Amino acid sequence: MMNTKDVAGYMRPLAAYAQGLVAVSIPDEPNTLAADATAAAARAAGMHAVTADSALAAVRAIVTGEPAARILICGSLYLAGTILRENG
Repeated sequence: MMNTKDVAGYMRPLAAYAQGLVAVSIPDEPNTLAADATAAAARAAGMHAVTADSALAAVRAIVTGEPAARILICGSLYLAGTILRENG
C-alpha cells in the first residue's frame, strides 16, 4: 500500500472476504507503506497477517500453506506494475 492511503478503511471491507494477508513493501517506491505497518492494519481489521520480503516470497509462502489458494494482489497499482515488470 501507499503511505498516502486510508489503510484501515481499505482493510475493513477486505477482512470479510480474505482468509489472510501477506504484506510486502513496494520496491523502489518512496511512498510505500512498510510491510509491517500494512500487516498491523490488517490484524487490527481482524485478519491474519504476516509479511514477506517480496511478492514472489509472499506467493511462495501462500501456496506452501495452501497449494490451491486463490491469490488477490491488491493495494497499489505500483505493486501491480512491479509484479508485471518482474513477470511479464
